[in-house]
Amino acid sequence: MAVDGTDPVRLRAVSALLADHRVDRVGVLGRTPPKAWGERTVPITTAAGWDIVVGVSPPAGSIDVTVGEGGAVSWAGPTGLARSLGERLGPGAILAGTTPGDPLPSGRRFGFPAPIGWLHGVDTDGIHHCPTRGSLAAVMAQREERTVVVLDDRDFLDGAALAAGVLLAAEGHRGPVWESAETFVQLTGDLGLVLADQVA
Repeated sequence: MAVDGTDPVRLRAVSALLADHRVDRVGVLGRTPPKAWGERTVPITTAAGWDIVVGVSPPAGSIDVTVGEGGAVSWAGPTGLARSLGERLGPGAILAGTTPGDPLPSGRRFGFPAPIGWLHGVDTDGIHHCPTRGSLAAVMAQREERTVVVLDDRDFLDGAALAAGVLLAAEGHRGPVWESAETFVQLTGDLGLVLADQVA
C-alpha cells in the first residue's frame, strides 16, 4: 500500500496495519518512514504501481478513500462507521457523531457515553454532527430502544476506521464501507475500537 506520509491520520492507520499479514510493504509519500516501522516501509515519490493507495480523491464529507485495483473503498472514517452502525440496526436508524468545536446550544440532543455526555447536533447529511471540545470522539446509531456506539481517542478512531478500509479493500470489497457494514465494523474491532451495544 502507498500512503501520504504528511497526514497524521494516515500515518496512524499505517502503524495499525504493519502487524497485519495482508500488508506486505508500505510506501510512504512525502517523508522518510520512522525506523520503528522496520524494513517493510520505504520512501516513495509516486503511488503508481502500488496495489492500494490511501488518500486519493476523497468524496465530499469523507475523511479518506482507499483505492484498490478496479475500484475504491470509500468513506473509511467516522462518517462511514456511523452509517455502518446504522446498517446494523436497520431502516430508520438515527445517526450521530462528534466533531471538534464548541458545543451547540440547541438542536437534537444525544447522550454519548461518559465522559462526553449530552450534546446537541445538526443533521447535514443524514448524520447529526455534534461539536465537542477535547480529544475524544464517538459515533452512534439509535433505533427504537437500541443504541450502538463507538467512543475513543479521536485520532485513534479516525486511524482505525481508515485502516479497516484498507483491509476491506485487501479482502476485495468495493464501494462505500456501509455496503460491507458488518465486515467493516468487525475490522474496526479487530484493530482495537470497542463497540457498545445497549438496549434501553
